[in-house]
Amino acid sequence: MKKITLIIITAMILASCNRKYELYTYDGDTTIVYSVLEVNADTNFFRITKSSLVNELSYKYDEIDVKFAGLFKDGNKIDTVTLDTVSKMQDGQLLTLYFTTKKLLEGEEYNFLVFRKADGVTVSAKVKTICHFEFEKPKANSYIDFKSNMLKTIEWKGSDLTTNHRINAGYFEVTTFFHYRELMPGATDTVERSMEWKIGSEQAQKMFNTMDNYYFINYTPSTFFAMLEKDEYLKNNSPLGVQRWLKAFEVKISVTGEELYYYNVANSPGNTNQDFPNYTNINNGIGMISSCSTKSTFHIIEQLCRKRIAEDYLYGFYYDPNL
Repeated sequence: MKKITLIIITAMILASCNRKYELYTYDGDTTIVYSVLEVNADTNFFRITKSSLVNELSYKYDEIDVKFAGLFKDGNKIDTVTLDTVSKMQDGQLLTLYFTTKKLLEGEEYNFLVFRKADGVTVSAKVKTICHFEFEKPKANSYIDFKSNMLKTIEWKGSDLTTNHRINAGYFEVTTFFHYRELMPGATDTVERSMEWKIGSEQAQKMFNTMDNYYFINYTPSTFFAMLEKDEYLKNNSPLGVQRWLKAFEVKISVTGEELYYYNVANSPGNTNQDFPNYTNINNGIGMISSCSTKSTFHIIEQLCRKRIAEDYLYGFYYDPNL
């Protein structure tokens, strides 16, 4: 395995879908595995340690062999790769992460194998990446408006007809972003900025419409203007002469895999029925391998809404009637 040393802790560790985790066992050294796979990630990371109640240590370079198998984007048959390693400092301790730059596919099953040389034990897990899904409402590249005080829905569904468009998800989070470009007085370069609008989140099965076979969440369009009015950045950073231009409005769905959802439930502060985490999908070890995914659509804000943004708020937004 190729070994790289990385001293600075970076956000690439466990990609963008990372979650806080604490895993311990009471009966001696045990292999602990943690990973959240993401199809769109350039690199997918795996944390593999041996741990008891009192400490957590990385395996030495020659103590284990780590394999990852499945159908990758650059191939047409099942392939098995040996994971590379990268080292990082955390809390004064040098830890080792395992990784692959092989591109994953949506809705594919992958096998993870750790062979412990000292005792011949194989630690394993299977995980399926989040399947392909599409937006139903709003359709990509369509106009979006915020005039109504009545509830509207954001809708999406999986592409697999055999599962009635269900998605192998445990949890959904829906967020929108009001994107714009900004040019401050005296500045020569524009800056890209966004206002985040969290629509909501919920367990996947609670968001599924069983009659029409799609997932949905309700929102009130006019809430956008209330948020725009209260946005702290715009309120405090809109001097005379500032110029801002509207960009595409983004609707984003973040998907948490079932394994990660159940792991988080088992470790939630309100769950006091265990002394240590009691959820694992690792054979001959403990921990969790799951998957996550995100998907976005982009939309032009409807003309009257664009005009209102420019004329009713002293934020310097430019109104272009020709969009």
